[in-house]
Amino acid sequence: MPQLMMLSTMATATSSIMAGNAQARAYEASAKGNIKQLQKEKDISELEAEQAELERLQTLSEATSANTTAMAFMGRDITDPSAMALMKKNYDATQEDIKRIKLQKKLVSDKIDMQIQQTAEGAGARATASKASGYFQAINTGAEGIIRIKDVE
Repeated sequence: MPQLMMLSTMATATSSIMAGNAQARAYEASAKGNIKQLQKEKDISELEAEQAELERLQTLSEATSANTTAMAFMGRDITDPSAMALMKKNYDATQEDIKRIKLQKKLVSDKIDMQIQQTAEGAGARATASKASGYFQAINTGAEGIIRIKDVE
């Protein structure tokens, strides 16, 4: 009878360890999937920011062409100080817009990088805790089994 109880105790302890390790692998796998998704979101965000920059430069180019054409129709020289001031103002506004787009891109990228780091660290901590829990349960099961065997003997 004590040998049977010891085998049962060992089997239960082994299952506790295996369950803790399985849970740890599940946490790690889930984190990998979440990190992949966050990285895709970051890539998309960066592409959207680059597209916004290109669109803003395209708008400047179109405005410059339209202003040049309008001045030519009015018989004004594009090197006229007021024309140059208008072109500079449009250029400066475009540069400010691009600066803001780049800042927003950096902030979003930094935020996602932080989320990736937190996801990885959190999964690591949960995985370690699950493994430890499995080992503690195994130790507890072993101790209880030994006590029961002693009671039976």
